[in-house]
Amino acid sequence: MTNTIPFTELSEKLKGTDLPDTLIRDHLDRMEPAYFERYEPGVVRRHIEMINRLGPVNAAEIDVEFLDDATWRLTVVAFDNLSVISILSGLLASNGLSIRRGDVFTYADASPAVDGRKRSLRSRRRRRARPGTPAAPPDITSASLRTQRKIVDVFRVGASSEKPPDWSAITREIKDAMHSLRMNSAGAPQRRINERVVDYLRHEEGAERSSMFPVRVAIDNDTGTGATRLDITGQDTPAFLYALSTALALRDINIQRIDIAAAGAEVQDTLEVTDRRGDKITDPRKLHELRFVITLIKQFTHLLTRAPNPAQALEHFNQLIDQVLANVPPGRAMEEMFDQLEKQEVISAMATLFGTSDFLWKDFLRMQYKNLFPVLQDIKVVGIVRSREQMEGELAARLSKVGSYARRKELLNRYKDKEMLRISMRQILEKKQDIHAFSRELTTLAEVVLESAYDICDQEQRRQYGEPTLPSGEPCVFSICALGKCGGRELGWASDIELMFVYAGQGSTSGPHVVLNSEYYERLVRMICSTIESRREGLFEIDLRLRPYGEKGALASSLEKFNAYFNEKGGALPYERHALIKLRAIGGDPVLGGDVEAARDAFVYHEAPVEGRSWTHLRERQNDELVETGAINVKYSYGGLIDIEYFVQDLQILYGARNDSVRGPNTLEAMEVLNRSGFLSDEERGMLDRAYRFLVRLINALRMVRGNARDLVLPDWSSQEFLFLARRLGYEEGDGAGPGERLRRDIERNMEWAARALRTRFVHKLFD
Repeated sequence: MTNTIPFTELSEKLKGTDLPDTLIRDHLDRMEPAYFERYEPGVVRRHIEMINRLGPVNAAEIDVEFLDDATWRLTVVAFDNLSVISILSGLLASNGLSIRRGDVFTYADASPAVDGRKRSLRSRRRRRARPGTPAAPPDITSASLRTQRKIVDVFRVGASSEKPPDWSAITREIKDAMHSLRMNSAGAPQRRINERVVDYLRHEEGAERSSMFPVRVAIDNDTGTGATRLDITGQDTPAFLYALSTALALRDINIQRIDIAAAGAEVQDTLEVTDRRGDKITDPRKLHELRFVITLIKQFTHLLTRAPNPAQALEHFNQLIDQVLANVPPGRAMEEMFDQLEKQEVISAMATLFGTSDFLWKDFLRMQYKNLFPVLQDIKVVGIVRSREQMEGELAARLSKVGSYARRKELLNRYKDKEMLRISMRQILEKKQDIHAFSRELTTLAEVVLESAYDICDQEQRRQYGEPTLPSGEPCVFSICALGKCGGRELGWASDIELMFVYAGQGSTSGPHVVLNSEYYERLVRMICSTIESRREGLFEIDLRLRPYGEKGALASSLEKFNAYFNEKGGALPYERHALIKLRAIGGDPVLGGDVEAARDAFVYHEAPVEGRSWTHLRERQNDELVETGAINVKYSYGGLIDIEYFVQDLQILYGARNDSVRGPNTLEAMEVLNRSGFLSDEERGMLDRAYRFLVRLINALRMVRGNARDLVLPDWSSQEFLFLARRLGYEEGDGAGPGERLRRDIERNMEWAARALRTRFVHKLFD
């Protein structure tokens, strides 16, 4: 259908301009009739003049006109892209501006010329910008540029503060963003705008309210406009249009018109939308999905400021919606899921979870939606702390239903991941984080999983090799011993699991295929390690490097070889004996486990002089070799977590020979006993306890954000990453400082305490 306004009439109005006739004709033929009904010829002429200035290096033309009462008319003429509304609304929101009304007009696709003159309207299918700069001459009337779709967006914009907006800067930002879209790199401006919107949301007073109110969504397909009309009524929420337009663009839904009207505390957003081809949305399922997306986005942006990284939370939330739509069958099941996700406690939890860690989303939430959805449907289950007996019973019940090794391995790892997700979610969502409870439950999970993996693998091995026996004919028993964080019941997020496997002695198996006990247990340990799957480095990853003879030694050691290696005349280095402080039997035969612990006590806690100087040398090497110049590593830099651990462990060695109560593997419990026994003053204990808890929380937050146990270097103080880290730890503005500055002060204070403890008390008293 061709525009009904005569070409000659408009040409008459445009006399005296140097606009090419072909450009005017193109505008007439490809713009919808509603556009010409809304704008008089003089305004149309101005729009065509703006289009005439578009070109390969000028992707947008901007016009700003002051109206009244802190409102402006913003006209944007640009090349078409689905992300235009999202980019514009985000830029405006980040500058304290909001769209109150708007028209979004888009060229129809150009068809080949008919009789060399007339063009017909084709489908309005949106096309993304192609990569690279189009090979076209600067003249906009050239065929290659003229045929590309254009948009004419006209908005009535209002300011939320008395400070006048810097329209010169805003215009530059819009033009730069449109140029990036033109170059097919929407991600770059989107990321920058996300960061800007984040800052705006954080500083917006009253952006978060204590409760949410219902959102009403009415959908009308009988408007006679060729578009689907959406009437969205609810509380005003900052950056809602930005969040909604982003979500709609991701789903190929095109906004044609916007009208926003305030009525008291409520706002009614009226949008006219089409599908990617420019048609109404009529599919009942798509309409149901659309209502769901709008409602959740409205509620989600209401609580977005709870997220440490709101922009990341919004991105992950959109991906969750896609997971729901793709994996939950339509009908009652989907409606129940939608109803559950709309609850305030669930929406609030998702805002915090999704804005905490990109790694957590990619490796757990997105990939394990089957685990996530049940937890979201019963969010209260996250707060339950489960005992070892409860975990053992639940896992055993699941494993009893399957017989093959492959299925049992699958169920074991699925249970492990589900419980890790639940425990991690509680740690993220709790306002008062109990790092001790988190570590204990994570350690309990590790013990249960290891014991089950041992049972599964031992059964498989015995089918082939029979029972391991000693020369006396007695069964050869086996012990799983934990060291490091697992031994101390101090596992954190992405902590590896340091283990040592010990069997009773030499001998052979009963058959049918007879092998030496050493070979049997070598195979068994290897199978256990391959049965427990680690999603990435350091995340529930088994580490056997502390076994006798390190990486050159057997994976499992007999008790005799354990004793020979770690006694005073054995080959163990001082730091290897020192590490045995954390040794704790956690699985297998309890009697053998007790024998290993008793042998450890004899090697570590004795009357011989403490090898203190070797530890100061080791500490210097760690700082020199593991910490880059100028970097702060919260574990290995001076004042890092390891200083507190070494300090406490050395006091345990010093006094443990005469007082066995100080020998425990847990650092916080050891501090308490050392204090109670008079070996650590109240002031020292309080200072070190606070510093230790702080550094553990900091390390957990770093690992959760980055997804590995290795990178514990603090980001630059002034970086966005450091700011998000501060928010993840619960820091807010106060005392004249922002979240990042307040975290920086606490880091410096606590690391100074830790460094001072080792420097002034232990080193001087023992070695001066």
